[in-house]
Amino acid sequence: MSDVAAAVMTEAFDLGDAVGPAKLIRRRGQVDAWRVPTASGEVLIKRFWADDELPWQDQLEPAMRLEQRAVDAGIDTPAPIDPVRPVFGSVARIDGHGLFRAFPYLEHRALADDDDVADWIGTTLALTHGLQPLDDRPDPNWWYCQFPPVAEEQWLDWLDQGEAMTAPWAPALRTHLDLVLEQARQVVVTFEATPPYALSHRDVEPWNVLMAGDRPTLIDWDTSGPESIPLEAAYVFIAFARRGRAAPDPQLVRRSQAAYAAAGGEPLEAQQGLLDRMIGTRLARIAEALTRWGETPDDGQKIRDRIEQFPAVVGNARVWERLLE
Repeated sequence: MSDVAAAVMTEAFDLGDAVGPAKLIRRRGQVDAWRVPTASGEVLIKRFWADDELPWQDQLEPAMRLEQRAVDAGIDTPAPIDPVRPVFGSVARIDGHGLFRAFPYLEHRALADDDDVADWIGTTLALTHGLQPLDDRPDPNWWYCQFPPVAEEQWLDWLDQGEAMTAPWAPALRTHLDLVLEQARQVVVTFEATPPYALSHRDVEPWNVLMAGDRPTLIDWDTSGPESIPLEAAYVFIAFARRGRAAPDPQLVRRSQAAYAAAGGEPLEAQQGLLDRMIGTRLARIAEALTRWGETPDDGQKIRDRIEQFPAVVGNARVWERLLE
C-alpha cells in the first residue's frame, strides 16, 4: 500500500494527513487491514470487501447497529470511526479499492492461555445478550451447519464424489456417516428448541479478544446476528475455559456463569444438547472444506482428520455439558 493510497484512506475518514506509510498487518481473503499513523493518532483501517458493492450488506448493516449499541452500553470494544461520506453505517467506499471501515488503533497483544478473563467473559456476554432480544425464533445459522443449509443429500453426494475420486477423507466419512447425519439433524432441532434468542456477536472466540494493557477487548462484530442465548453462552464458557487445556477448567466455567448471572444473564439450565453449537461448528467447518475440496485437494488430509475426530467432539460435548450444571 503506497503513501498515496494511505492518504486516500485517511481522507475518506477525515483523519488528516498520514504521517508515515501504512503498514499492512493482516491479509486474509478479501480482508486487508493497515495500521496508519496520522497526526491525530494511529488508526486501523480495514478493507473488508474489494468490490464497490457488498452482497451481504443486509447482514452487515444490523451487525454494525449492534456493534454501536455495544459501544454505547460500555462493552469493551473499539468504536468505529464515521467516514466523511458513508455508503451505509460506518462504511466508506474508495473507488477502485473497495469498502472500508476505520477504528482507533489499540496497542495490544493476543489473548494468552494464562490470561484470566473468566469474569470478564461472563459479564461481557450477558451485556451483549441484553442489547437486542428477539421475540421470534430465527433460523439457525452457520454455527449449526445451516449457512447455507446442508441437506442429507449433500452429505451423500460429497461421499459419492469422494469415493469416486478416492479422496483421502472418503473412508472416514463413510465410517462416520450415520453419526454426521444424526448430529446434523440434531443441532438444528436443539437450536429451534432452545430460546430465548437475541442478536449477538456470534464469534466470541479467544482470537477475537485482544489484551490492551491488562484490559480485554472484544473485536470483529461483522458476523453478528440472531443466536440462541443459552447455546452461545454454553459454547463460549467452555471455549474460554479450555484454552491451553485438553478439557475445560470447571472453576473457570463456574466463574463465567456466576459473572454472567450477576450481570443480568439468565442462568443456564443443564440439559443434553447445551453444547450442540460446538458440534454444529465442527460440522460447518467440515462442510466448508468439502465444498472447496475440488479447488484445494491438498487439504484432503485435514478434512479426513476433522471427520475422524468428529466422534470425539460429540463425546466431549456430552461430557462437558455436565460442567454447566
